[in-house]
Amino acid sequence: MGYDFGVGREAPTFTLNAVDGNEIGLSQYRGDWFPVLVFLPARAPGAADVLATLSAAAGELWGLRGQLVGVCEAGRDECLKLAAAVPGLAFPLLPDGGGVARQFGALRDDGALRPMAFIIDRAGKIVWTGEGAAALTPEALLAAFRRVVR
Repeated sequence: MGYDFGVGREAPTFTLNAVDGNEIGLSQYRGDWFPVLVFLPARAPGAADVLATLSAAAGELWGLRGQLVGVCEAGRDECLKLAAAVPGLAFPLLPDGGGVARQFGALRDDGALRPMAFIIDRAGKIVWTGEGAAALTPEALLAAFRRVVR
């Protein structure tokens, strides 16, 4: 489900190393691409299925100038294992020790990661947020993307 919390504010900047070894910084998308950040609890049941479903939809977002970026709260080894469960993963998966998730408000008080998604515009502002499993579906992300990116 989408909501307006954080919409209009500057997205926190970050740079993390993806599981494939590439360094990914939010600022690299500024002016050109619309990052679609997905915070995914790596240890949640069905996490690999969610990743695979999003990977299958990444090309459609790409055609609309959207770049999926997955952030998981697990360490590098656990994220590597998750990525390996999705052959041909079509977007970067970034292990996060919790710092980026905390900046985006995706950590609960108990330290667990909330499943959340954020669409960020070319100027670095958050234009859409969604929370829960329903927000991490291709249908929800594509509908939100088409609604907020014109």
